[in-house]
Amino acid sequence: MAETPSFPPPEPARSAEPASGYAKSRDTRERILAAALEEAGESGFHKTSVARIAARAGVAIGSLHYHFGSRAELIRELMRQLMVDYLARVQAAEAQSAGDYFARERAVLLAYVAHVRRHPAYVRLADEIKLHEPELYRRGAALWTERMAGRIRAGIAEGALRPMDEAEITLRASFLTGARHSLEQLVDDDSSLSDEEVVDSYLDLVCNGLGVRDGAAARKGRAVRRARKGRTR
Repeated sequence: MAETPSFPPPEPARSAEPASGYAKSRDTRERILAAALEEAGESGFHKTSVARIAARAGVAIGSLHYHFGSRAELIRELMRQLMVDYLARVQAAEAQSAGDYFARERAVLLAYVAHVRRHPAYVRLADEIKLHEPELYRRGAALWTERMAGRIRAGIAEGALRPMDEAEITLRASFLTGARHSLEQLVDDDSSLSDEEVVDSYLDLVCNGLGVRDGAAARKGRAVRRARKGRTR
């Protein structure tokens, strides 16, 4: 099972608290997180106030501090919850994809685009973390790069990708992780493109590059694209 990125896990329930009290407490946490995400999407998490988040959630400011302690802890938990949702989508996509490296990547990327569409505030929140919580952002980016490197190694092992040494794998993984931003921009800026068109364009660049190829390589690239399309029908 894939790991959740380096955000703290939820606190365990207090054993002395009645079950009904725990359910109420969990509901309060969920309402606070939902309100924080809405505020992040509308005005930016760091531009809003704790009071506005509490008001939107319908709770007292003291309740927000009780559940999360600080603004920094709230933003960590918010990102953790978003990543739990994303990783659940990725695991489901991987479980349903029995194809080669490119088929699995396509399934994972479509899951990512679906996640961005479901949580449009995610991208803005990630950008804010990069600016205001650089260490948290760095840890998250390092984890995503390592996950990408692991998938590249798997692609090499099955013969779908050419052999690379570890230095090149790390370089390629960093590039592909950064290129995810282009997917976010395409999803956000051009509603005329379907999710499949966005992902297939990204994968075509990964698979075939930008250089002029010989006829055999071009035929192979076309065969890969036809195979991907065939599996989606």
